[in-house]
Amino acid sequence: MRDRIANAIAAYSAQGIHRTGTDIDRASAHWLANEVETIGLIPALFNFEFDRFVYEPANIKIGNTVIEGIPCYDCLPQRSTISGHLGTPDGDGDIVLVTDQSREKLNELRNNSCCIALVLVKPAHMPADGIALLNAEQFRNPMGIPVLQVSNEQGALLQQLSSVCNEATLSISTSTETATGINVGTKIVGREPELAPLVVMTPRSSWWRSASERGGGIAGWLEIMRLLHARGSDRDVIFTANTGHELGHTGYDYFVAEHPDLESAAHAWLDLGANFAAKDGEVRLQYSDDEIQMLAQTAANIAGVREYDEVLGHRPGGEARAVYDAGGRYLSILGGNPLFHHPADVWPEAVDLDKTARCCDMLNAVAVTMSSA
Repeated sequence: MRDRIANAIAAYSAQGIHRTGTDIDRASAHWLANEVETIGLIPALFNFEFDRFVYEPANIKIGNTVIEGIPCYDCLPQRSTISGHLGTPDGDGDIVLVTDQSREKLNELRNNSCCIALVLVKPAHMPADGIALLNAEQFRNPMGIPVLQVSNEQGALLQQLSSVCNEATLSISTSTETATGINVGTKIVGREPELAPLVVMTPRSSWWRSASERGGGIAGWLEIMRLLHARGSDRDVIFTANTGHELGHTGYDYFVAEHPDLESAAHAWLDLGANFAAKDGEVRLQYSDDEIQMLAQTAANIAGVREYDEVLGHRPGGEARAVYDAGGRYLSILGGNPLFHHPADVWPEAVDLDKTARCCDMLNAVAVTMSSA
């Protein structure tokens, strides 16, 4: 199993940048469908159309220094050249330099009419070369003023320049185009199909190569599929790997629209979320109830997953939050990642393969129990 996990993550990482609706995203969907077929199941590709965000090179200029960045994908489409004073959230700037990464703070500033644009500096602990992009939570309802994301290295330079000359010009040009997203799925028919089904899901899209962010979930998804196909299941097991994670969970919402009431009617959801494959990142287990918590704790102990954070009875992170909102049952696995959303998250450097294999052992055991009557 360890070699299969390594091969799956390596293949995913090698494909390139996995942004939803791109050529690489579509090719990755067909690769994953082929992996499903290799296991012996019939893959299904579920296409949906959406308006893909497109941007031209964007930058901020202070004096003769031009700093490149990437716009937030949930800003309103626009073609703008904005000039003003560069400042901080506590100052008087028109273009505000933001280092606080909290979603609440950022949204507050985005809706603050005193600002005309924001420049978001990525966390200082990230590698200097590259931008750790923010998920577009408002993708289908774009909001607020322009936001340009820059690396921490460029952010430090901006802070230095602003103390000398705070006149800045931000250039940004964005639009949308019709594109196709693809969810990949399959189904194992249970011996007792009248039982409520188990759903095993994982996101499959991301900002960059995302070996440790997404690779563990994809590899684990395939391992559960392989195991349950070989041993059989009492109940139906529905597998879905959804694109659009970075765009406000667009693919997940499409999947749920095609399966009404499944969030609450399923026996349980097994959500293979982000980062549990990451090197130097903690594992977090999220549960809907005490019974699933006990099941997961027992499986984790046997598999050798010794250290993990737990969330019980609170709204979880990731796609499982929608299951929580609908009153459904779930086990969700996530993790911390020092390279979260950063282009340096690549195979093999960013991945802890031993930890990933232990987590997959745990998930396999949970899936066997959840799929049983």
